[in-house]
Amino acid sequence: MLLSGKVMTSIAAMTITPTLGSTQIDTVAGTMVLMNTELPRKTATVHPSSTLPSPPPLTPPQTLTTTAEATSALTPTPTLFRTVSDIETGEIPIGGGTGVIAFVSMRSGKDAIYRMILDGSESTRLTFSDADDSRPVWSPDGRWIAFESWRDGYPDIHVMAENGAFRRRITTDPGVDQFPSWSPDGEWILFDSNRSGNFQLYLVRADGTDLERLTENSNDDSVASWSPDGNKIVYESNRESDVFQIFIMDFDERNPFRLTHTNARNLRPAWSPDSERIVFVSHRDGHSELYTMNVDGSGLNRLTNNMGNVNSPSWSPDGKWVLFNSDRAGNFDLYIIREDGSGIYQLTFDPADDYSGVWQPLVE
Repeated sequence: MLLSGKVMTSIAAMTITPTLGSTQIDTVAGTMVLMNTELPRKTATVHPSSTLPSPPPLTPPQTLTTTAEATSALTPTPTLFRTVSDIETGEIPIGGGTGVIAFVSMRSGKDAIYRMILDGSESTRLTFSDADDSRPVWSPDGRWIAFESWRDGYPDIHVMAENGAFRRRITTDPGVDQFPSWSPDGEWILFDSNRSGNFQLYLVRADGTDLERLTENSNDDSVASWSPDGNKIVYESNRESDVFQIFIMDFDERNPFRLTHTNARNLRPAWSPDSERIVFVSHRDGHSELYTMNVDGSGLNRLTNNMGNVNSPSWSPDGKWVLFNSDRAGNFDLYIIREDGSGIYQLTFDPADDYSGVWQPLVE
């Protein structure tokens, strides 16, 4: 299974890995890493909450400039799309929440995580590692970001505050740990890992304790997304076919059910905020496009048409928009599209690739 389409050649700078109940200095980022937070035990009832320490005030914006994972590509004709300034003011803040997104960019020459306002203003770099940092995802309360980092020599899951402070590593296996997804209560992080030989789904607390394996099969299960109501997990798997398809399972029963049935790849599923719809990427028409479907696989709706390589869809907090990346204009940039497929707007225009965008929920 291809992870990023690149061969890693750099060795990350050494990071002091703190133990629970201690405070350490991150030698890479120069930030304080707090490890003395005890998260509550998992319960059957899921409520948005967080027991992680309060993040510090936001740091002043930094505008830094400078390329991302590539897939087999069409060569589309570049198109100039409208920007968010063209959207009716009645829809501001666009998509609900804070109007802020986190994303990955190669503006610094390596994958690093940034944040910005949807109109492209206040671009701020959040990670400063010599290795790649990617695949950010917001905690349900909008105060924390889980992400994948290669800074320790192999990819692990890390957590940091919304402004990049208080970073800490929560997985330490030499295998590939990737694609984190928060539980709706903010206490757990779902991810996939090949630590057992093939990619399977795992669960770990946000402080790195109580690791649990969720799936057991001889093929790959990966790129999972936890439903906002806490009841189901959607993910991609090749357990029944040569190409990846979308599966869903109840969190408690672990009963996989296949949602897509095509000869082409279906991947990168993500839940709508109301847990009623799933957006995903499909190659069923010969190239990658965005689709949505109901949780039983019905109600298929195509959102994009000849957008080149599209990837990494995620929903806006109000469920009215989908954020994604596309190389339609020549390199990867971020776009938003209405959930019915109308109204595409371009968010970034940097000559470096911008991708893997995620919308910050409303900060509590």
